[in-house]
Amino acid sequence: MRKINISIVGTGLMGLQHIKAISKSYKANLHSIVDISSNAVSLSKKYKVPLYSNVVELLKSKNLDAVIVATPNQLHKKHTVSFLKNKIPVLLEKPISDNIISAKKIIDSAKKNKTPLLIGYHRRHNSIVSKVKNIIDSGKLGNIVSANVLCWLYKHKEYYKEKWRIKKGGGPLGINLVHDIDMICYLLGPIQYVQAFTTNKTRKFKVEDTATVSLIFKSGALCTLNISDTIVAPWSYELTAGENPAYPITNQSAYMIGGTKGSLQFPNLKNWFYKKERSWWNKILTKEDKNKKDDNTLINQINHFADVVAKKVKPKVNGNDGLVSLKIFAAITKSAKSGKKIKL
Repeated sequence: MRKINISIVGTGLMGLQHIKAISKSYKANLHSIVDISSNAVSLSKKYKVPLYSNVVELLKSKNLDAVIVATPNQLHKKHTVSFLKNKIPVLLEKPISDNIISAKKIIDSAKKNKTPLLIGYHRRHNSIVSKVKNIIDSGKLGNIVSANVLCWLYKHKEYYKEKWRIKKGGGPLGINLVHDIDMICYLLGPIQYVQAFTTNKTRKFKVEDTATVSLIFKSGALCTLNISDTIVAPWSYELTAGENPAYPITNQSAYMIGGTKGSLQFPNLKNWFYKKERSWWNKILTKEDKNKKDDNTLINQINHFADVVAKKVKPKVNGNDGLVSLKIFAAITKSAKSGKKIKL
């Protein structure tokens, strides 16, 4: 099979990780880089690929099969639609956009041009998440009653030199929690109600730095998500999963999912259950999956993208999935402003 030639548009935190993943993929080649930063110049030399200053220049190039758009959220529509109009498949970094109108235009463009659009919720490509999904769907935990998600990770001030991160569409809700929203929906199903509280009292940016979100699923299950980029702690998916080499691993868990027959925490995949009658009088047992680490998630996503481009499979995470997460994000923002529970 011929390798798929992929260009990277944007060489920020995730753009760099995509470049590294492509270099390790057996199904893809790095075609080129699009950016104007000094970092992009260095990367172009390191990986010996052409460097373009804008999308128009890239579209004039030859042998381009697909692109990964990893630019600021506010620029997603502009860049993605340009490629879709030229029938170039796109893997678009999450979230799909910073607003619902733009997201719908991106999806409409993909449909109109009959061109694949994938959203970069890469956690769905992690074998740990697949195991969790299988455990839940098997009924091993019984009926899911409640879940708790922590996303506490302290971000250095250097992170915010990229000013788009403190504008609308940035902040830990739009940058980090959208991943958790996508994953919890993937695991537990559609959400019916949202209520949220946010604050920016620590960093004092226009966007939030801390939030607590309550979810009610159509199944009746409840979930609480707590996120902050101002708390020093080891509990976030980024720091516990070990899937992104940019972050040191803490060997903790960030998710707890509870059911009527047992509970599961992950990414460390500990299952809690009773061997005898279910009762707090009896000893609760635990079993841990020792083969849990998956540091190939981003490579898995690249390989999947290559298969989609080659028309072998359909996208695991498509534009509509991205829109669902964005609508939930919008409901969270609306609830935080109004103080009311929002129905989806």
